[in-house]
Amino acid sequence: MNKPLKIGLIMQGGRDWIGGSEYIKNLILALGSLPDEVRSTFEIHLISSDPLSHELKAQLSNYVVAFYHDSQGLAPRTFQNRSRWYLARKLFKMSDPRVEELIKQQQFDFVYPFVTKQSRRYRAAAWIPDFQHKYLPKFFTDSEIQGRDHSHSFIAKHCETVVLSSKTAAEDFKKFFPEVAEKAKVLSFKTSSSPSWYEGNPEQTQQKYNLGDRFFLISNQFWQHKNHLLVFEALKLLKNRGLEPAVVCTGHIYDHRKPDYSDTLLSTIHRLGLANQVHLLGLIPKLDQVQLMRRSLAVLQPSLFEGWSTLVEDASLLGKAMILSDLPVNLEQDPPHSVFFDHTSAESLAQQIEVFWAARSPGPDMEAEKQALENSHADIQAYGCRFLEIAKEII
Repeated sequence: MNKPLKIGLIMQGGRDWIGGSEYIKNLILALGSLPDEVRSTFEIHLISSDPLSHELKAQLSNYVVAFYHDSQGLAPRTFQNRSRWYLARKLFKMSDPRVEELIKQQQFDFVYPFVTKQSRRYRAAAWIPDFQHKYLPKFFTDSEIQGRDHSHSFIAKHCETVVLSSKTAAEDFKKFFPEVAEKAKVLSFKTSSSPSWYEGNPEQTQQKYNLGDRFFLISNQFWQHKNHLLVFEALKLLKNRGLEPAVVCTGHIYDHRKPDYSDTLLSTIHRLGLANQVHLLGLIPKLDQVQLMRRSLAVLQPSLFEGWSTLVEDASLLGKAMILSDLPVNLEQDPPHSVFFDHTSAESLAQQIEVFWAARSPGPDMEAEKQALENSHADIQAYGCRFLEIAKEII
């Protein structure tokens, strides 16, 4: 009998990039959704720089054979080890010597996402979420642009396989690195729900945050490219016509690239007279966010740039209608029950909000949720199977 494939997954993201950790979490849940006869052919090992939260570890523990982090599995950060790792980075161009040491020790069959100059020694694939800095350089510092360009060029040169989350991003990779276009593999992720999503009480959550019955929801970090300012302009246009829709915003209210951006948002809200319509909740628990999404009239995604969107996948799982900016990747993702607007036009967005405000009622829509959940099972399993397909091709 063949031994199960030993797959090492490396946790991404953190507080400043929630999408990274959600990406790995949902990959594990997709693999865990596969039939037992498929799951018996592989085992998952999760590597993270820091210990996972108790909640996340409990969610993943049924599918992960072993967890490795600072206090468990990874070598300790002693002075001697830090000196050795520094030399390894300088002399051998190792991206994370601790992880490389662990990979050698555990002899994984496949590691993802993993970047190293020694890529030919490993059966691994890198992941590039998107090429935002190429399209919106004004939102990055020169050093950030140079850093991303260097990272992407390093990946293109040294990694045997590069995973992109959309056909849109894959075409960008081929455009920017035509000499290694064949390295691109598309793996469009799907999110997985929890039973607690559907057991929660949306009305109680609405009341918890002192919100009215009717509102739209934006669940994005408060980064400049998320385009909140266009939403405020659209609300002002509607206010001038006698309509005052409410918009609830969740997400971390800080953009490290422009620390004073939150002040710009707040001053714009007050300058346009929208203080009674725009509700900034900050970073709230995931379950609360889901309940507000269920309760909302629709979800707004006004971004100037996106990768394959976790928010769009979550809304789709809930059968929720969305108003999306007309970005190529949003059109590719194309969630059900949704419409698109010109991402440069406040008037275009205002028109869609006006239509939804007149036609939509507060959720949840139980029938839409049931249908969406039933439809999601096959998509989530297809996502898990596609990942295994890529891993086996490399192995």
